[in-house]
Amino acid sequence: MYNQPLYVSYMNHYQQPYYYNLQNSGYELFDEIRDVDDDVYRPDDAEDAPTTPPPSQMPSLPATFSATVQTEQMRTRMCNCLGKWGFLGLRLPGPLGRDFWFYPTEIRKNGVSGYIWRGGRRRKVSYRYSQIRNFMCFA
Repeated sequence: MYNQPLYVSYMNHYQQPYYYNLQNSGYELFDEIRDVDDDVYRPDDAEDAPTTPPPSQMPSLPATFSATVQTEQMRTRMCNCLGKWGFLGLRLPGPLGRDFWFYPTEIRKNGVSGYIWRGGRRRKVSYRYSQIRNFMCFA
């Protein structure tokens, strides 16, 4: 037992690490963002995904929706809308568009996670506050 050599995993130091080439480098995958934030506000029922799709029509947005909201205001708006459909506006168009319905479930120090509805199915997504322009709760 003590005479056996230690197991050392083989590692090729000459090989370059592989990085995923994302089309929109400002948007990160959900798993990558999730590990960053330790301060998570998640009520007991927030883990429940939406059971119904968002409203079929876009809401009538006020002219102020195009203005950027500060992070603290955005966090408060999303906390008040946990478990409900709201409308999210991104600063730059992302893979899912610029403005869309969003169902927040986790409010963190630097970002928010929740669900969107695409192709008749819900999809888990996560955004940093620096990516979000505005958010309004409608449902």
